[in-house]
Amino acid sequence: ALEMAEGALGNLAADVAVSVTGIAGPGGGTPEKPVGLVWFGLATADGVTTASRNVFEGDRDAVRHAAALRALDLLAEGLDRL
Repeated sequence: ALEMAEGALGNLAADVAVSVTGIAGPGGGTPEKPVGLVWFGLATADGVTTASRNVFEGDRDAVRHAAALRALDLLAEGLDRL
């Protein structure tokens, strides 16, 4: 996820990039990577980079909704740093 955000920042005329990757379900999960596991990446033009891991509960729609909200929170955090 971090490399995705860094790549987006490097290839676009942007000051902040957020990436999301994971397993929304209903299938595809494993004990190591359960359904609901989502990784987020954040990269800013001033060199700040972070990656975070969350596990969300619920069905596919609930996981996707929660991930989208978290991505927007990260975007706001990235913009606040500029």
